[in-house]
Amino acid sequence: MRRSQLSLLCISFCLPFLLTGCVKSKAPAVVLDAPQKQQTQQCYELLTALKGLDNSAFETYKQQFSTINQSYEVYKKNQPIIDNNSAEIMKTEIDNKIEVVCSRVRSAVFTNMSRRANSLKQL
Repeated sequence: MRRSQLSLLCISFCLPFLLTGCVKSKAPAVVLDAPQKQQTQQCYELLTALKGLDNSAFETYKQQFSTINQSYEVYKKNQPIIDNNSAEIMKTEIDNKIEVVCSRVRSAVFTNMSRRANSLKQL
């Protein structure tokens, strides 16, 4: 009886190692655009916050994003018929402009909140 318990213990110890041989060792693919999507979401949230903080700045940046979106629509529409280099240049330019406008939005939110914090200090 002691021997059967020892055999059972040995099998239960070795079984997980045997089963892992049946599992893929390759990790699942990671979505490469996840950080960019997260940054875009954060930019959108800051733009929404800016609407309540400084409506004129919000309208300015909203117009800039609208212009970028129009350019993106032209890019997507013509991407299949233009050469890869032209498409890559246009996509890079669009991505860079999005980054610039998002930086402006972050700066505007920070400046506005800083100004509000300074006014609280004076109380």
